Amino acid sequence: MAKEMELSAIQHNEQDRIKAGTIEFIDEYRGRRVNQYTGARGGRHYEVEGYQFDFSSVTSVTGIVNKFGIPDYYKRKGIEKAISVMAQPGAQERLALSATLKNERARKHKNNTWQTELYEEAKSGPQDAMDIAANFGIEAHAIIERIAMAEVSQVSENYEIFHESVVESEFANIMSGFLAWYRDNDLQILASELMVYHPAYKYAGTIDLVCRHEGTADLVVIDVKTGGVFDEAAMQISAYADALEYLTNDPVSEAWVLQLPRERPDKWDADKLYEVHKVKSIPAYHDAFISAMQLQERLKEEAWIT
Repeated sequence: MAKEMELSAIQHNEQDRIKAGTIEFIDEYRGRRVNQYTGARGGRHYEVEGYQFDFSSVTSVTGIVNKFGIPDYYKRKGIEKAISVMAQPGAQERLALSATLKNERARKHKNNTWQTELYEEAKSGPQDAMDIAANFGIEAHAIIERIAMAEVSQVSENYEIFHESVVESEFANIMSGFLAWYRDNDLQILASELMVYHPAYKYAGTIDLVCRHEGTADLVVIDVKTGGVFDEAAMQISAYADALEYLTNDPVSEAWVLQLPRERPDKWDADKLYEVHKVKSIPAYHDAFISAMQLQERLKEEAWIT
């Protein structure tokens, strides 16, 4: 089945992402090739070997949920971009010239001004900020994966291993927060960046960390956030938890968000390095996720009879 796509990641065998002797997919799902890709029109999707349909991305589904405070964030970043543009020498003259040239080329609507040109440039502010945050998150997750798939206790004891590349960089808060979280909890890390899929509900996603409390059988699913934590994240990790339980037949009793922000919020104490958010009810938020998935499907369709 040919598609226009941009390949993002391939998981040839989930055991490459799982530490030996810990957890294993059941026979029916073990070893299937999973492709994560970006479609021609954007949006993340997954292909799983042996299935004739695509799996919806968990984060694409939860993306339809409105995030509280995001509109104000967009406004602020747009204003900051406008201020930055106007701080450049000769900015108003440059914008006025651009407006004049547009008016000369236009067949109608010859009402461009330096203010309208400023508005057009300022509109990129929110997307610029989101791109920076997304790229930071990708690199931070790579660092966490590197630590998680090693023996984390050894990394803690040999901090200098990452000193030159991480500790003195913009990722220092991420690493120190992650190691502090690990030291403070009795969790054994079993897997990192593990792609999971749910054949019954037809969704897929990538779990940042799969853990287990020492001496217990139940699994803990953890998603790492390097920015704010919004309520739809509870839907996201509950979807991961249900999929992992489906694929392994091992119970997943807890789903967490581990918050390791690039810049620690003002509300945090000076010595606070991380924050953990635990989902109250995995089944309830999984139900909410399925409802969001159904809503997304409805929004893709034509609602009216013509």
